[in-house]
Amino acid sequence: MFRNLKIGRKLVLLGIMFSVPVAVLLFLLIKEQNIAIDFGENERRGVEYINPVRHLLHNIQKHQVAFLNGASETPTLEKQIEEDIRSIQEVDGRYGKDLKTTHGLAGLAEKWSTTKSLILRSSSNAKPENINSAYDDIVGKSILPLIVQAGDTSQLILDPDLDSYYAMDNVVLNLPALGQLIAQTNAHVADLILTRENMESKKQLISFLLARIEPTMERLSTGLQTSINQNPALRGKLALPLRTHIEAVKAFDDMIRRQVLDAGPSDFAKIDLKAMSANGLKTLESNSTMYDVTIGVLDNLLVTRIATFNQRRTVSLGIVGISIVFAALFVASIGRSISKPLAELKEAMDRISKGDLNTLTETDIDRRDEIGQLAGAINRLQKTLQGGNKMKAA
Repeated sequence: MFRNLKIGRKLVLLGIMFSVPVAVLLFLLIKEQNIAIDFGENERRGVEYINPVRHLLHNIQKHQVAFLNGASETPTLEKQIEEDIRSIQEVDGRYGKDLKTTHGLAGLAEKWSTTKSLILRSSSNAKPENINSAYDDIVGKSILPLIVQAGDTSQLILDPDLDSYYAMDNVVLNLPALGQLIAQTNAHVADLILTRENMESKKQLISFLLARIEPTMERLSTGLQTSINQNPALRGKLALPLRTHIEAVKAFDDMIRRQVLDAGPSDFAKIDLKAMSANGLKTLESNSTMYDVTIGVLDNLLVTRIATFNQRRTVSLGIVGISIVFAALFVASIGRSISKPLAELKEAMDRISKGDLNTLTETDIDRRDEIGQLAGAINRLQKTLQGGNKMKAA
């Protein structure tokens, strides 16, 4: 079959055969880049989902403090919580099926409604201890698991780069946990000040919560410092907020230990509950600010990574496309350099077969390849035949 093909077609076939492995390698390369892009996009969906959930977490923690203090902003915070839930439901409408969060969100919304009905609307009969248990239940069993679920199913927990991995670790685990420990400590301090019941056991609980804050803060600090070490460009974004947050948490811890844990029974009458709660709220705001910065850094890192892979994919396609064009031009040039002189040699042989011995072939006999040699042989043949004819004529 190949013997019957013209040289041009043989060259085209040869080019195709060499192009197949290149095309396969290109396909595998683009596939890997598409997987990386899809992975990053899925992580960003997780970040987009977690963002309104952590706003809900922060507002519920603020609502708990305001409710225990009888603050006037409680109704405003309730409206904000309802708005937060609607925002989560909107995001869940887009990503809930993939992230498998719809069921958990429905349970969260139902639990918030139940909490308001059974406890918040019965404030005159509700004890601070029962109130705190209700908040702990909705946060510990609904909000924090929802954040973890979004982090798991969006594959944030499998993030491949150290800088974004440790930012993710704080967004999904450390910052929500730290905020809840601060809120629980603040709430149980309020319970102790308001009731002055079971003081020793409640002090032990507060001391236990403070003991958990320290390692959580250490994990937060170590993780973000690792992100900075891996990506020095993050220093300007993370270093100052992290240092400020460490100082705020330390001040909160010192105040609780000094004014609550070290206080005797007679000292509790002197404690200003509103001032104590205000300090707790300030620490929660610091944690929220740290959360804002960290989740923003994480999203920016993901955007940069996706853009890098998109650029690599474009460059790969461009290089291969240009290579194919040059290869095609090269094959066409080689084919023309072979087929054209062969056609001229064929015409010369046709003339010789018809008795035309006077017109020498125009093919370049100075070529050093086989075609040049063949052209020279044909010209020598013509000259030999011309000499033979002259001898016969004589």
